[in-house]
Amino acid sequence: RDRLSQSKHLVDSLFFDKIFKLMLQAQDEKNTLLAYDITCNLLMDDQYRAKLRDMGYIRQIIQSIDLTTIEERRLEKVSHMITLIAFHSDMLQRIIETKLLKFIIRLVDAKYSVTIRSNAVLAISLLTYHQILFQELINTNVIDIVMNMCMDPKLEISIKRFSSLALVHFALSRDSINILLEKGVMDLFSALSL
Repeated sequence: RDRLSQSKHLVDSLFFDKIFKLMLQAQDEKNTLLAYDITCNLLMDDQYRAKLRDMGYIRQIIQSIDLTTIEERRLEKVSHMITLIAFHSDMLQRIIETKLLKFIIRLVDAKYSVTIRSNAVLAISLLTYHQILFQELINTNVIDIVMNMCMDPKLEISIKRFSSLALVHFALSRDSINILLEKGVMDLFSALSL
């Protein structure tokens, strides 16, 4: 029985190692994108997500991303993967360790595609559920970023939809109601009527 357990662990390690070599080192774009898709699917399974988390693969992925050189299609996959990470509360420790919030905030920048920005704003919205991250969201001026998006009449509808959702999530916390009022959340209603 012990050997069966060791064998399963070895097979899992080989499987994950192969996927991550494809994701991080492959020159073949098709296989790299496929590796990202596989990782996203694995994140939806409790057991595989735990292995990705506990075997250090999530940390490796986040640390390997260079926003100055990554291609847009890969970054779209990464942004989708980040929303899945943000969705699962059992990933909270890795989110904090990898300083994922700072990375997500960078993806909101207008230089990125609508898909990347929408995923980033959705991830922010999902992170508002974690009380441990709430103060960091406030300290990094995420509320200002989200409110500016909500008030921008030229912003793409998918980004606006997720920024509105994030703002509602902020409003659900007693800690942020006063902050939202101080920042002029009431002005948002006139902006939405345009």
